[in-house]
Amino acid sequence: MVFALCAASVNAALAANSPTAGCSKAATSAIESHIAALARMPQADVQGTIRNVDGTGRRLLALRSYLRAGDSLASRWSWKQSQIDAYLQSDRHRDMVAEIERIKAHFAAANPGYMLYANTDVRSLDLQIQRWNENVTVGAIAQGLYRAACDRVASSRQARTSKRQFRDFLIQWTPEQPAPLAAPGLSLHGRARAIDFQVQKGDEVIAWPDTSSIRSVWVGAGWAGKLKASIEAVSSQFDGPLTMPPEPWHFEYKPAPAGH
Repeated sequence: MVFALCAASVNAALAANSPTAGCSKAATSAIESHIAALARMPQADVQGTIRNVDGTGRRLLALRSYLRAGDSLASRWSWKQSQIDAYLQSDRHRDMVAEIERIKAHFAAANPGYMLYANTDVRSLDLQIQRWNENVTVGAIAQGLYRAACDRVASSRQARTSKRQFRDFLIQWTPEQPAPLAAPGLSLHGRARAIDFQVQKGDEVIAWPDTSSIRSVWVGAGWAGKLKASIEAVSSQFDGPLTMPPEPWHFEYKPAPAGH
């Protein structure tokens, strides 16, 4: 996905990777200790994932998502490559492809000259980490959390913030805007449950997965409504589109229960 941001946001995001930006060395050390302690989760490889996330702010933001996931963490965690390979050979994958083909056929009939492309790729954990580390908006939000964490640790320096207190702080902290990406390991793309659609006219891409195009293309040109109409007309196995953050191209696949 491509996200358009102003220069100020870019600068703020770049600052998020500075280990001491607006935070004392003692406070940063305390925060990193809390991250290491809270990342010890038996449900998923949170520790290994956190180690590959760049910058204290981004690690905090990812850890916040893992803590908020709670008991659902294991069932949401992205597949390993062996699981992805097995899925691609499964009946469930074939059923999903057939469902998408029905949607594409309806869309083409309802919108002559146009067709749908569906990205069904399973997004690996490594790719999720890479995108999390590179995304400018994630960096800007992470910097805000990092500063709040510094203030939280500094305000209780005498009493020392406990692991439980810091955990509660992370869970309760709310950004001004939601992150545009799920934390690495929690993307529905990592379990073949999220599909991104785009509209094409021949080889020309008309509507694509890009937040800067939502107002003018997806909403303004009506493609969001047309895509949803085709999905609802032929399939009961897709929920969407995603509303937080808003992505009119993003739908969740929910396979029919076995035996149906």
